[in-house]
Formats: sequence, structure tokens, C-alpha cells
Amino acid sequence: MQTYKRSVVLQLGVFGFFFFYGLDTIIKSLIDSSLVYSIVELVLLLVILGIGLFFYYKTPKDLLVVVTDKEIKQIKLSLYSVSAALIISILISGLQLDANLKQYLEIATGVLISLSGLFGVYLGVGTLQKNK
Repeated sequence: MQTYKRSVVLQLGVFGFFFFYGLDTIIKSLIDSSLVYSIVELVLLLVILGIGLFFYYKTPKDLLVVVTDKEIKQIKLSLYSVSAALIISILISGLQLDANLKQYLEIATGVLISLSGLFGVYLGVGTLQKNK
């Protein structure tokens, strides 16, 4: 199957966002938020967004890359695991649980989101490297 190289670059950006979102979830459950933390987080988000948009618009629109069925299934698995972790995170926030258990579950969902995002980035980079 063929897809545009630009869509693979966009996929890298989305999975990179999930990786940093999971890290943010882990850090927020371990450290109390402050103004300095929020400013640093916003600046890093804007820098990463700028780099992602630069690479997205730098990529030609008409280049095609080959994606195998195995890679598509792995990407689906990664997206499903991110979705499941986000749904679990939403359910956890609405439940009345012990504080330690709630923190443990938030960290676990953050780890799952980060690992799924990292796996998606790995798949995207592998696809781009294979089709040089």
C-alpha cells in the first residue's frame, strides 16, 4: 500500500505529541504544578509544535512511500492502546479512589500513552528510513 510521505511525517508529529502527553501526565502526578512549570511546559510545547510544522511543510506533497500491512496493523495497535489509556484515565478521574491508588493508575496510564507514542514514532521513522 502506498501513502503520502507527508502523512507519515504528520503521524510522527501525532505520536510525538502522545509521547510528551504521557510524560506530562506522569510528571503532573508526581510534582505539584507551579507557574514556572506551566511556563516551561508551554514553551516546550510551542518549540516542538514549530519544529513539527517546519518538517511537515518542508516535506513535498507528492512523494509516495510504501507501507506494509504489518506496519498498518502495528500503527492501529498503537493507536488503540493510546485510546484505551486515555479512556482509562478519564474513568479514573471520575472515580472516588484511594489517593495512592489513583496516583499509581495515573502513572500507569501515562506510561502506556508514552510507550505507545514512542512505538508509533519508531514505526514512522522506520517507514521513512525504509523508503529513502
